[in-house]
Amino acid sequence: MNLYERRDYFQRYLDDKGVSLDNHLELPPESQLDIPHQSILDWSEYNVHRAIVKPYGPRPFVPDDSLRQAVLAQHLGYNKHNSTEINWGIEPEDDAQLKEFLGDNFFKEVNLKRETCMVRLLRYDPGHCIPMHTDSYNGFKDRFGDGNVKRFFVAVSPWDWGHFLQIHDNMIHHWKPGYTIEVPVGVFHLSGNFGINPKYTLTITGFVNE
Repeated sequence: MNLYERRDYFQRYLDDKGVSLDNHLELPPESQLDIPHQSILDWSEYNVHRAIVKPYGPRPFVPDDSLRQAVLAQHLGYNKHNSTEINWGIEPEDDAQLKEFLGDNFFKEVNLKRETCMVRLLRYDPGHCIPMHTDSYNGFKDRFGDGNVKRFFVAVSPWDWGHFLQIHDNMIHHWKPGYTIEVPVGVFHLSGNFGINPKYTLTITGFVNE
């Protein structure tokens, strides 16, 4: 089976969901927030032994739709050699440290409840990406339950060669540390690093202050 035949499976899946790049998605307003990015980078280098290293792929504990997306991506050729993520924050003490770096004012700016937020620091080395997917918030919901949940992308390292984020038809690049944008629920997005320096970002997931 050639690449075009493998691609057709994913394309049919998107067509069935009515997802098309011909339809423009207007994103929520972006923000430029003050974060201690160098302290976060220094901390990650010192604590690299604490990071979780994982390739993108099917996981049995995610919802069926997320599992299908991962199988389709794997069928296209995404594997540990091109979609490995280095991740801090799964351990409670690392999550707490990242929240401490960000501070109370950050959570007020994004209007999320700090005590029920999950903060993850992600590093993608050159040649690695996370392929197109939607977020299930499975880990967050298992810990905190259902509610009005939002997720934000926050740039930590300065934008560099080959660094990008795509949310539906919106290409995002040329960011500065602290650049923050919401990734809307149920929207396909992807992110990659095809440059020469690691790409560090945060994902912030939490309940909205209402």
